[in-house]
Amino acid sequence: MIIQNSGGQAFILVPHKYSSVVSLFIAIRDGILTWSGFQDVFSGLDALGLKSLELAISKKKEDPAETRPLSALGVELSREGIEDLKETFKRKGISVCAILLDNDFSKEDLNGEVKYVTEACAIAQELGVKVVRINAVMKEIPGASLLDYHRLTVKGIKACLRKAEDLGISLAVENHGIIANKFGFLIRLFKVIGSELFGLTLDTGNFYWFGYPLEEIYDIVYGLAPFVKHTHIKNGRVPADRRDRKRKPRDMNMTPLYEGDIDMKIVVETLKDAGYDHDLTIEDESLGNFPVEDRKAILVKDVDYMRKLLP
Repeated sequence: MIIQNSGGQAFILVPHKYSSVVSLFIAIRDGILTWSGFQDVFSGLDALGLKSLELAISKKKEDPAETRPLSALGVELSREGIEDLKETFKRKGISVCAILLDNDFSKEDLNGEVKYVTEACAIAQELGVKVVRINAVMKEIPGASLLDYHRLTVKGIKACLRKAEDLGISLAVENHGIIANKFGFLIRLFKVIGSELFGLTLDTGNFYWFGYPLEEIYDIVYGLAPFVKHTHIKNGRVPADRRDRKRKPRDMNMTPLYEGDIDMKIVVETLKDAGYDHDLTIEDESLGNFPVEDRKAILVKDVDYMRKLLP
């Protein structure tokens, strides 16, 4: 695939290989379920009729002396904790489509961030999960250029990939925040790193949140679709007079998936045509705009909407 940036420079990119059978499925972030008022993750999955979730692993510890990471299910990820999770998932017929991390390669302690990611890759292998969702750089550094951010991200990802590749785990950087939502930043990452085990967590709402015109969103998804390993599906709305022009970041209101400006049918068909065959993970960030008692019903409608888009 050949992609040109805004300056006309061409990049030759080698798409990732997918299976010939496209089998998209719906999943959901664990935190979205608890945010919606379900008693726990599993009761939320049952209520929505879903069998797959994205599992967050935190590096934040309640006890500073504790070194083991925690899952969003409240399980200490020791050897015993991982085995318990595996048994629970098997018993309930639940799969984990991806592990979600909150790393930041702009932090001074880069070794600590790399350790967090590589430990999560080992946990992913134990749980039979093939994708670990990561961040690039999440904070702006005074005086830093986009190239500086790119170098920091490449350094962190390459250090993590050594372990990930040994384990057969894909790292999927999300288009997230002020820096990693830039199309050129992402294209450069794929070109420089050039690994089939490195790709994208495509967040369908974040490019729009960043300020790209609506029509450009579909072009961006088309250009990046061959590199997608995992997704976050969300939607938003912009006043009609601003939809088709470049806007400042955050100039967007989050909406339920079925009410936003982005046509998810186009997005899903683009991914399918590129051979993507993994999750469509619901991340409805509009739920905070609604009373807790209304959020479950919104998620039910989100799931129904996404089911109708499956091939």
